[in-house]
Amino acid sequence: MNEDMNLSPIARERLARIGQLSGDEQRRMQTKGQLEHVLSEYYMGSSDVEALWQHLKSLADSHGPAVLGDAQKSIVGTVRLQMNKDDFSKRKESLLALETLKTPGKYSEIEMLLGSIEALRQRYDEVWRQAYDQVRGQMEDKIRQSAEQARQQGMLVDTESTVDSSIKSSPEWQQFMAHHEAAGQQTLHDYVARITELL
Repeated sequence: MNEDMNLSPIARERLARIGQLSGDEQRRMQTKGQLEHVLSEYYMGSSDVEALWQHLKSLADSHGPAVLGDAQKSIVGTVRLQMNKDDFSKRKESLLALETLKTPGKYSEIEMLLGSIEALRQRYDEVWRQAYDQVRGQMEDKIRQSAEQARQQGMLVDTESTVDSSIKSSPEWQQFMAHHEAAGQQTLHDYVARITELL
């Protein structure tokens, strides 16, 4: 019995396509798989930037320097406006470490743009927090008065969660956040595009 019969239709199609690939295409696919594996280990914390640097140096030596640019493009493609500080630092550190393997590199230009992204992320957080605190201050008084009236009638109201849910469900707040998010994402996209051009 043919072993391929145990495979799903999708798996059989992939196998058929692999059989049609040229030697160069198969090597590119293999390199891409290795690259994804190395980056995945780094993102998950199974390896550090030094190990990533060594792996990528080895891959570049055996498969050519284009691997470095591919890795960096993959890394910069994962940068998000709302990722935590440690995750952003990992991306920044790895991008710059890999740039040291290139000659000539564009280390200072990339470092400057990453600094701009860092400042953008901080501004993004500061603006929405200030706006949130301002709206919260306005809403708290009204909700406390309503909560006091409810208490006098024998009902208990969780003021904190009522304030938060009132803010988040407010059309004005949703409109502000949509505009704030769109502006931040556009600026981030511009910085990422500029970094990608340098890689």
